[in-house]
Amino acid sequence: MKLLYYLAAIGEPDLNTKIDILLNNLNYIYKNLSINFDIIINCYETENETIYSSLKKLSFIDNIYVYIKKGVLTELFLTNPYNNHINNYDYIIFILDDVRIINIDLLDMIKIKKKYKIKLLSPKVIKSTHSFMNENDNLTINNFLEVYFLLLKPKNFYKFLSLYTIENKWMWGVDFLFGHNGIKAGVINNYSVLHELPKKADTDTARNCLGIYLKNNTPFNSLNEIQSKYNPIKKNIIL
Repeated sequence: MKLLYYLAAIGEPDLNTKIDILLNNLNYIYKNLSINFDIIINCYETENETIYSSLKKLSFIDNIYVYIKKGVLTELFLTNPYNNHINNYDYIIFILDDVRIINIDLLDMIKIKKKYKIKLLSPKVIKSTHSFMNENDNLTINNFLEVYFLLLKPKNFYKFLSLYTIENKWMWGVDFLFGHNGIKAGVINNYSVLHELPKKADTDTARNCLGIYLKNNTPFNSLNEIQSKYNPIKKNIIL
């Protein structure tokens, strides 16, 4: 199996903590799978030597691809030229820089993803914004799915990217539209990650970007309209 760890964005503040989280996650994955894998990093700092030198010490990382660009989230990962490598992999972990792996079994997650034909699969997220990411048991099939850690196949990854725009750089709103867009998403609550460094976004800018995104890409005018039509969780599955 060829695996790619795809870091959506990393940089200050709290860079040392984020590097510690990154190293924890990479070591955890290697111990879990006992295979080498590659990493793509979206870095919004012009100085990335600290990150790169930390990764070079890990013998199980075969290839390190670092994309450096000033910006926020989609401004980086939607413009990353290394995205054309994605088809070289069987599975991709798309993850934020402040998400620490606590307990996952990737082979079991792959098995569940295949069995239930889930396109976007997340573990439980401790300290998520919304409770539907962490207050259930077993497997949930979701209309809404906060993006912290996703297990994807290449075609799922490209579909996922296609839902976003550079202008809606904070990613707000798209996580409430997976069900509307016919994308089967799920949370496997047997496994967990921790949102360790909740960010204080520029909420005024983020709301403005959200409003423009909804107007240009959906029939909805607000998140409330989406919530009035869809429940966060479609189905609970006992494993």
